[in-house]
Amino acid sequence: MVNTNRILKIFVLVVGLALVVLSSGKIFNVEIFHNPDSPQNQPVVLTEQTAFLPELCDDFSYYTHDTVADCYYLYNSKKKLECYVLLTMPYCKDIEGYGGCVPFAIVFNPDDKIRELYLLENSETPSWISSLYDEKFFDNWVGLTAKEALSTQIDAVSGATYTSQAVIESCNHRLSLFANTEAGSSSNSWVKILALVSSFLFLIFAIYSFLVPQKASRFRIFLLLASIGILGFWQGDFLSLALFQKWLLGGVKIWTQIFLLIVLILSIILPLITNKSFYCQFICPFGAAQELIGKINKRKITFSQPLTKLFKNIRLLFLFVLFVMLVVAIDFSLEDFEPFSAFKFKFASASTLILALVMLFLSIFINKPWCRFFCPTGAFLGLLRGKSSKSESKKISIALLSNIVLGLTVLVLVYFNFIKPDNTKSVQQSNNETVIMNNALEVIHNRKSVRNFTDEPVTKEQLETIVKAGMAAPTARNLQPWAFVVVTEREKLDALAEALPYAKMLKEAQAAIIVCGDMQKAATDVDSAYWVQDCSAATQNVLLAVESMGLGAVWTAAYPYSERMNPVIEILNLPEYIRPLNVIPVGVPTGVDKPKDKWKPERLHWEKW
Repeated sequence: MVNTNRILKIFVLVVGLALVVLSSGKIFNVEIFHNPDSPQNQPVVLTEQTAFLPELCDDFSYYTHDTVADCYYLYNSKKKLECYVLLTMPYCKDIEGYGGCVPFAIVFNPDDKIRELYLLENSETPSWISSLYDEKFFDNWVGLTAKEALSTQIDAVSGATYTSQAVIESCNHRLSLFANTEAGSSSNSWVKILALVSSFLFLIFAIYSFLVPQKASRFRIFLLLASIGILGFWQGDFLSLALFQKWLLGGVKIWTQIFLLIVLILSIILPLITNKSFYCQFICPFGAAQELIGKINKRKITFSQPLTKLFKNIRLLFLFVLFVMLVVAIDFSLEDFEPFSAFKFKFASASTLILALVMLFLSIFINKPWCRFFCPTGAFLGLLRGKSSKSESKKISIALLSNIVLGLTVLVLVYFNFIKPDNTKSVQQSNNETVIMNNALEVIHNRKSVRNFTDEPVTKEQLETIVKAGMAAPTARNLQPWAFVVVTEREKLDALAEALPYAKMLKEAQAAIIVCGDMQKAATDVDSAYWVQDCSAATQNVLLAVESMGLGAVWTAAYPYSERMNPVIEILNLPEYIRPLNVIPVGVPTGVDKPKDKWKPERLHWEKW
C-alpha cells in the first residue's frame, strides 16, 4: 500500500528545494537557465590582457579561466587542451628591468612542463631582448615543471643583466604563487587525518547504536560525549540548513566534506527504510548536548498529546518561513537561526550563542526542546521518514546498505582525490567569432557584494595589489587623506565579526581591508569633509580590483556610527586622527552571490529633467 502521506511530504520538500534553486538560478554551482547574455553563450571574450592567447595555439577555439590560480587553459576546436598560461602581471609589476617591467606569459604543455616564455609588450631595449634570444636564455625553463623551475639556479646574461634578472625574478615569483595555490588545495596534516578517522569511528559506533539500540543503550552516554566532543567542539561538523543551502547552490567539496556527505546520505536512506530518526537521535551534537544536560533533572515537564502535536508543527512552520525567506532573496544568514554553530563559539554570532544557551537551559525541564519543537533541520530530515519495519532481515539489509554507502563514498573520494577538479569558468565561442571588449566595463558590471567565502587563502601579494588600486582613486586637491589596514589574523577577524553587526561574514573571510580617513592629511576645515568622498572612491577601486582578481568582497559601513567605529578603533589600535570608514571582508567566493542588474532607464535624463 502506498504511503500517500510520505509521498506528499517528499513532494512538498522537493518543491521547496526547487523554488530555492530557481530563485538563485543555479544548482551545484552550475547555471540552470539558458541566458543569451551570459558569457557562456557569447563569443570568446578577450581583454587587453588576454588578446594574445589565440597566438599560442594553431587551432585556438576557446579558453577557461581558473580564478583561484589565475591560470588560463586554452582549447582547440576538438575541445582538447593545448596549453595553459600564467601571466606575470600584475603580480610582478614591482620587479623592473632596465626599462621597467618585463611582462610575459609562462606557457605550459598539457603534461605540466613549460613550453616557452612568451614575452609581451615591454619597454626594454630591443637589442637586449634579441641578445637574450640569441643566448637561448629563455630556453632555460623549457621542459621543466613549475617545481623544477623553482629549484633550478638560472644565471643572468652579461650585457642584459637588468633585463634577464627581472625575467628570472618575475618567473620565480609567479611560479611560486602558482605552486603554493596548487599545493594548498590538497595538503593534509596528520591532525586532519586523525580527526577524520575519529569522526568515522564515531559514525560506525552511531550506526551500531541505531541498528541494535537495546544492546547499545548502556553505551549511550559515551555516544553522547563523543558526539559533543568530536563532532561538536573538535570538528564543528553538523548538518544544518546553512550547509544544505551551500551544497545545493555551490556544490560539495568532496575531499574536505566527505564525512558530512556520508552522514547526510545515511540520514536520508535509513529513515526512509525504518521510519526511525538516525541523525537527530544518534549523530547531532546539539541534540546530544540537550540530552546530556537533561539528565540533571529526570522529572520533565510533559504536555498533552494535542499540545505536543501542535508544538511539533512549529518546526515545520519555521522551516517553511526560512524557505520563503530564501526564495524571496532576503539578505540573512541561516546559521543565525540555528544553534549548531555555537560549538564554534569563537565564530558564532551573539544571537546563535544566546539561542543555544536558552535551549540548553530549557532542556533541564523539557526533553530536548530544540529537537522536538523548533529544529528546521530536523523537520527537513523528518519529511523523509518511511514506513517502519522491525524484521531481522530488514536490519540486515540496513547494515548492508550502510556499508555499501560507506564503500561507494570512499570510491568517490578516491576518484576526486586523484582527478583534478575543474575549478574554472568558461568563456565559450559562438560562430567562430572573437570579440575584444573593454575589461574594465566587464569588471564593473560583474561586481557584486560577496558574503559567502571558501576557506581558501588570500595571498599577501593579492592584498597589496588590491590596496594599490585603492590608492589610485581620485582625491580632492590630491590630498590622499586615506590609510588602509589589512587584517589576516584569525583572532582579529573574529573579534571584528563579533563587534560589527553587519560584518558577520568575517568569520569565513580570510582577510579584511579597513579603509580609513587620516585627519592629519585632510587639510583645513574647509577641506576636511572631503575625506569621506576620497575614501569612498578608494573603496570602490578596492571592490573593483577584488572582482577583477576573481575574489569577493563586501562594503560594511563603520563611519558615521560610533558604535561601529569604536570597536574597530579599539581592536586595531588606531590613532586618534584615524577614522575607519568601512570594513571590507575579502576572500574566495563560493559562487552563491551574484551581481544585480541595477540598470534603470527611467532614471537617465538627457539634456534636462
